[in-house]
Amino acid sequence: MEQLQILIADDSEFMRIAYKRILESQSNLRVVAMASNGEEAVRKAAESMPDVAILDIRMPKIDGISVAHQILDNRPGTAIVIISAYDDLSFVADLMRNGSSRKAYLLKNSLSDISELIRIVEAVDQGHTVLDSGIVQKMARLYCKHSSVLTSGLSNIEQDVLGVMAEGYDDAYICHTLHLDQEQVSDCAESIYAKFSILGGTVQERRIKAIQAFVEQIHMVPLAMACDPVI
Repeated sequence: MEQLQILIADDSEFMRIAYKRILESQSNLRVVAMASNGEEAVRKAAESMPDVAILDIRMPKIDGISVAHQILDNRPGTAIVIISAYDDLSFVADLMRNGSSRKAYLLKNSLSDISELIRIVEAVDQGHTVLDSGIVQKMARLYCKHSSVLTSGLSNIEQDVLGVMAEGYDDAYICHTLHLDQEQVSDCAESIYAKFSILGGTVQERRIKAIQAFVEQIHMVPLAMACDPVI
């Protein structure tokens, strides 16, 4: 089995080692480089050409999102996982400004089981966009508050289904979490795809496109609105 090559950048040595141990518990994952600051992360990414870069958002010299953009300028196919202490949607919008494919934005305080990192690394490598549940909830509240400037017109249940999709989970998990049967989830998904004008492709491809369309709603709301408190 071909191994995924991973770069880890975090100014905490403890966290770098913890992530490495968790990821390398899987035979298909290999950490090829580690960095303690943003400048080093950019350099090591250019040297090691990782498939996935895991980046702390706050690092000395260069912040994680700027590092992500520099890595992608050099090697556009790299998948990015940002780990952040901040649920500010402007940071998410900044990360996603040149496209949301193969990107994840996670919050440190909800990554209590860091073995979840394995699932997310594999998901972004496969093309998914993955958002922390806290970010999804904030986006959903923003969507409701500013629905007049948005065009997709998702119902409450469609927002719920799409939100769980955006956390990177499959239909079985959606059914269990939202107390829906498979037919209800399938019908809901079809309605979501239609509202986002996603007409072709496999189930996996359509799901990825729907999540990306949901993420791009951030850009349809004026930044001042996105930064307002959402209750």
